[in-house]
Amino acid sequence: MNDQEPNIIIYFQYAFNGIKYALITQKNLRIHFLITIFIFVFGIYLNLLPIEWCVLILSIVFVIISEIINTALEIIVDMISKEKNGLAKNAKDLCAAAVLIPTFASVLIGIFIFLPKLVAKAQILIQ
Repeated sequence: MNDQEPNIIIYFQYAFNGIKYALITQKNLRIHFLITIFIFVFGIYLNLLPIEWCVLILSIVFVIISEIINTALEIIVDMISKEKNGLAKNAKDLCAAAVLIPTFASVLIGIFIFLPKLVAKAQILIQ
């Protein structure tokens, strides 16, 4: 390996530094992670099927990636435009929308996956 080439460990360090920064600075990302933990515990309790796990994980990852990209773009906008600027506001609003849309989709996916299982559990308890 060439001494000039960064090794893969350094790339992972950069990535984990980014995740750490986002978790420390972004309240919404911390909320997403807490909800994710709850969903995983709930999914184990309800014995989700492998395909349901796949769909849930993909939707959760999509939300988290959107939140991290939103954070990065907001930092860039703040670096470029220190004073209030209509275009900077539009850029930040678009980034927020890019998080909101997959978040809504994830909520719908959660409803489609969990609601039938919850109804079935409730019917068992009622009988």
